[in-house]
Amino acid sequence: MVLARLHPHRNHQLRSAAGRFFSPRQQKSQEVTLATTRLTLTSMAHSTRDGLMPSGSLRQFGGYVRTRWISPRRIRFWLLLLVIVYTLLGFFAVPWILQYVAVNAAQEDFGRELRIEAVDSNPFTLTLQIDGVALDDIDKRQLLGWERLFIDLSWSSLVNRAWTFETVRFDKLLIQEERFLSGKTRLSRLAPDSPDKARAEDEPTPLPALRIDDLRVQAGNVRFVDNLQEPMAADADKPKRVSLALQNVGLSIKDFSLQKGTNFPVHLEGQVADGGKLTFDGRFGLLPTPALEGKVGLDGLALKQGEPYLRQFADVRLGSGTLNVSGRVHADAQQPFAFQGSAGIDRLSISEGPNDESLIGWQRLHTEQIHLRLKERKLETDPIKIKGLSGRIVIHEDRSTNFGLVLARPAANGKDGDGAREDGSNEAATPFGISIEGIELTDGALRFADRSLPLPFSTSIHSLNGEISTLSSTSAEPARVELEGQVAEYALARIEGAIDAWHPRRATNLKLTFRNLQIPEYSPYTVDFAGRKIAGGTMDLDLDYTITDKQLKGRNNLVLRDLKLGEKMASSDAMDLPLNLAVALLKDSDGVINLDLPVSGNVGDPEFDVSQVIRQAVGSAITSVIKAPFSFLASLVGAESEDLGKVEFPAGRTDLLPPQRERVAKLREALNQRPALALELAGPFSRTFDGQALQREKAIDILRQRLAEAGRKAEDPALTAEPNQGIVETIFTTYYPDADLEAVQARFSEKQDGASDENGFDALSYRNHLAERIIAAQSVTDADLKAIANTRASAVKGALTAPDSDSGIAADRVRVLEPEEIDSVDGERIAMEVGITAG
Repeated sequence: MVLARLHPHRNHQLRSAAGRFFSPRQQKSQEVTLATTRLTLTSMAHSTRDGLMPSGSLRQFGGYVRTRWISPRRIRFWLLLLVIVYTLLGFFAVPWILQYVAVNAAQEDFGRELRIEAVDSNPFTLTLQIDGVALDDIDKRQLLGWERLFIDLSWSSLVNRAWTFETVRFDKLLIQEERFLSGKTRLSRLAPDSPDKARAEDEPTPLPALRIDDLRVQAGNVRFVDNLQEPMAADADKPKRVSLALQNVGLSIKDFSLQKGTNFPVHLEGQVADGGKLTFDGRFGLLPTPALEGKVGLDGLALKQGEPYLRQFADVRLGSGTLNVSGRVHADAQQPFAFQGSAGIDRLSISEGPNDESLIGWQRLHTEQIHLRLKERKLETDPIKIKGLSGRIVIHEDRSTNFGLVLARPAANGKDGDGAREDGSNEAATPFGISIEGIELTDGALRFADRSLPLPFSTSIHSLNGEISTLSSTSAEPARVELEGQVAEYALARIEGAIDAWHPRRATNLKLTFRNLQIPEYSPYTVDFAGRKIAGGTMDLDLDYTITDKQLKGRNNLVLRDLKLGEKMASSDAMDLPLNLAVALLKDSDGVINLDLPVSGNVGDPEFDVSQVIRQAVGSAITSVIKAPFSFLASLVGAESEDLGKVEFPAGRTDLLPPQRERVAKLREALNQRPALALELAGPFSRTFDGQALQREKAIDILRQRLAEAGRKAEDPALTAEPNQGIVETIFTTYYPDADLEAVQARFSEKQDGASDENGFDALSYRNHLAERIIAAQSVTDADLKAIANTRASAVKGALTAPDSDSGIAADRVRVLEPEEIDSVDGERIAMEVGITAG
């Protein structure tokens, strides 16, 4: 009997054989099937034994089966056999074959280990289920896998002569990709390295006819590891591992087909591991070339995930920031990629340096419309609105800037710093045509620090608002700029003009206006420039720069109010300038200094430095004023510049002649406009120039005294006057007691003509002789010479102070110094050089 063959020992042998070919889960399913069959047959045997089925009926049934079904001569026998074989193959053989072939193919063809937990198939419903699949890479890291793959093949495949699947569903699909420093990836390593193994055929193998009504991925995960080389890192040879992951991936594709010209609906969504959501809803086609069309969205994508890639170009840290994109994408054979929609970056923060000091960031950057077309290489946007822009610019001790340092990265991708390839070629791609309809700034702030100065300097511009008009790389029309902000606490900054953003050295015209800048805050620059701090004052600054074809023409207007110099400080780069005098010369009666400083140069010259040009302009302006102070003062009142600094006197005279009085009046007028100036007067004298005049004056004084003793008064007596001859002869004999007046007179007597005995007497010549001898007898001391010098200085001081005039300057602004001896005098006058100093 059949029941006799179902012996326990035989059952054990069957289970042992099954264990060699099937997984535990498959074995369990098969054991349940065997147990059910055994239970049915056992029940039938018991029924027969217990008399439930008559033995005659049973013999009749057996005969019926043998003659009608088990007879090889009947078709139904073969049909039944076919069904049994089909069932056994479908339920038992197919899963084992699939698992065996897949595991061996992975090992033999790819050298990878493939693990499959279970394979179940149903030949009647044409379904296949593969559970617990994991494919390991050569380093035993899992490459891909899934928890369950369910395939539902449609019976219509037999009729349509195409593989038609009603459902293909992946549950918890996992793909783990990694890119190595060599450029290869884990998946790309699956391809054969030898060209002999991957030799392409002359004619490509036609793709099978395939259709999937519903292709799904549920709760999938895609993980990507990128090995990046950090050029600036100490261990540059050690790669930086970057991990990115897309989690909870949901993919739905309807009516998938490999037929040419067809596309099918695709819906994709997933969560980025470190923040952000990706969605796509559109259509996709594979043949004849891939084509994509649909709506894409990135919501709250955390940009910090891209920091390692940013560090390939800049030594910065991306602290925060989220990207939001919403729009439509399009890609096909004619258009590699196109996007049209809105985009924005919120709460961006980029820092640099060991202390993570802020570099640039903003609260929100957004544009309502951005249109990108790769084929045309065009990028067009609506106005970009930036709220809460923040930036920080630092000049370090070596005069490098923080932006310059973070962007100074080694060349990568086989290119040098100028964009040329290492092989010597210089193939430049067609530049992108960029058009931005404008930039709007709201509530921005910029910080500036200069650590290259003897005193570190810092300031800030906040409440920065304004706009920049259309920026276009394809138009020669410059963009208009209008920006306004607040400097420090009470100062104003404004920028107006036009600039070609892509070619600023071709056409730029900018006007920078600063009002009410507190000058003490800028002491670090004055220390570096002239070795002095600033104790007080405010500054208005107007900068007007025009660049045309690399040629710069600029004008700097500085207006300093109530400038007060502070203490001196040592600086190696400081110019040796007497700033006290310069300030006193430049400061007007209202305490205002107004300077116009023109600058020019070729900005295309690598040696051109606008800061040095401005420094030289300021230095030249101050130096020219200091070297020719009276020329500067003369320009204030329209006087002759070369004469205002000196006052001339005739020999022995101390009074001011009319031309000199006019000169002093002009000087007084100029000093009234420069109240911080003081004058120093050193009266001049010269023994050779003033000595004879002093001798004459002394002789006249003696004559005046003798006339007074004789009861005669004379305001200006003359030594050669006839009424004074007797007194002059007395004075003569006083100095020359041994002289014989008669003999002297005889020298000036001669006959009038040959016929007369009378002698002629030239009395005038006689008196002149006496006067000359008396004058020559006078002694001139140094005290006499210094006295006349001091009198001259006092005369000038008196004319300047002019106590009886409203235009006179204060007496303490004119200081009389020690007399100055002049060795030689050219001309008829001796000149007093006026000294000038800060009051």
